[in-house]
Amino acid sequence: MRHAAIAYVTDATSQQFTADAYDPAAWAQLAKDFGAKYVTLTTRHHDGFALWPLNHPSSWNSGQAPLSRDFVKDYVAAVRAAGLKVGLYYSPINWRYPGYYDVYGTNCATNPWGYTTDPAHKENARIMKTEVYESIKELVTQYGTIDDLWWDGGWLAEKGSDADAAFFWEPGQYRDPANQWPVDSVYGETDASGKPLGLMGMVRKHQPDIVANPRSGWMGDYGNEEGSSVPSGAIRSGKLVEKVFTVGSTWGYNSDGKVMGYGTAMSLLVNSWVRNMTVMVNVGPDRHGTVPSGQAALLRQIGAFMTACGQSVYGTRGGPWHPVDGQYGFTSKDSTFYVHLLPGYSGTTFTTPSIGDAQVTRVFDVRSGNSLSYTVSDGKIAITGIDRTSHPQDSVVGVTLDRTVQPSDIAVGKTATASSEETTKGNTAAKAVDGSTATRWCAANGNTGHWLKVDLGSTRSLTGTRIAWELDNTNYRYKIEGSTDNTTWTLLADRTATTSTSQVQVAQFRAQARYVRVTVTGTPESGL
Repeated sequence: MRHAAIAYVTDATSQQFTADAYDPAAWAQLAKDFGAKYVTLTTRHHDGFALWPLNHPSSWNSGQAPLSRDFVKDYVAAVRAAGLKVGLYYSPINWRYPGYYDVYGTNCATNPWGYTTDPAHKENARIMKTEVYESIKELVTQYGTIDDLWWDGGWLAEKGSDADAAFFWEPGQYRDPANQWPVDSVYGETDASGKPLGLMGMVRKHQPDIVANPRSGWMGDYGNEEGSSVPSGAIRSGKLVEKVFTVGSTWGYNSDGKVMGYGTAMSLLVNSWVRNMTVMVNVGPDRHGTVPSGQAALLRQIGAFMTACGQSVYGTRGGPWHPVDGQYGFTSKDSTFYVHLLPGYSGTTFTTPSIGDAQVTRVFDVRSGNSLSYTVSDGKIAITGIDRTSHPQDSVVGVTLDRTVQPSDIAVGKTATASSEETTKGNTAAKAVDGSTATRWCAANGNTGHWLKVDLGSTRSLTGTRIAWELDNTNYRYKIEGSTDNTTWTLLADRTATTSTSQVQVAQFRAQARYVRVTVTGTPESGL
């Protein structure tokens, strides 16, 4: 069946996709002008058109006439040459296949192409799936190192969620040999033992260091928050989160010429950074391969800010304090934290939260580099004379301390003991201080009242604790005690009545101790 969209490539009209001005080196330069560190190309969207010569008999791809080109190859080479990370976007959805709307061949969903229920659609869906597997195999084997794989649209028949259709796509490490839509061996792959690999299993086999988002039903290495809504609330904890938005009126090209305003774009960016989120910004090139001038101009305007104030963004983490919606937020790196004052904050003065016993060595305007006047009282820094007019969208102030803003973890690798250990699953006390959040300590029965104790080796000055619990959005209750002799214990922090559900919990205190003990006083399972 000749899908209507094919005409946009094959028919010589005023709307034909020709890519006659496609210049990936110019795209890569625009990304650098913008201040980006990685670039992601839409290699295939829901219309099913692959931007490389996809070797599948049912595919629709750029290797066919009249284009006869490999856009992915040229893109990857240009991005690498520019010193940027290479990302590939891929959507398994394919509107060209009737089977997409009727995977069982028994109940075809409403669609704009006139497809109706047909038993043959089940096999058609299977063929669509084999095209996806061949696509991914080619993308991760033919273009060298790929840094990021951005999945999109794992649902079926324009219904449900990515996870709802995981039974069909089999996005995880392995495929089920009994799956109703098997993948032919020529399109799929197996591991060394002959076990059939799922989509991410195939990706990991060839690109072990790649990161991928949590779409198409797979759990992902990082999270996504998509759309034009401005991030709000607390710093995102646990898994890294990427904010994704488009500066045009649609995700693809749109002839209306509308472009997001600079203030709106900066609000999205800054409110992401101060919440410890990375950001990916979408542009929509036209049928010739040219990024619309308005979108390019906006990216370069943002790039000018990054040139002036990039030190407050690159390599930083959100925090150390939570932002205040519409007012301000913080980023930090090493011994410097940055105050980002948003348009909703009025005035040329700002007082920081307490920095404890740290000493201030410098306060400065990041854009100009000029020093600013300040006073310190009870650990709080009162800063005056802040320039709010040069760049009201984000007035950035830097504060450098005599020590790192994020205190070092002195418990890593130290001796840890516990009142109980789940040794059958390897969840021993030592796993709590091995420096990895992928491992954990757990008591044998999971009950409350059990404790974990860390011996720091000598009496140390402590400024607080940071605990990463097993689950996010879960209420754990606990108390923290300290001791210099392992006999007499002092309560340092009492969280027995906390209602917090954050996966990462921070307790601030000042104490001298060699031993630190955490006792679990409440878990969801205990009902406390």
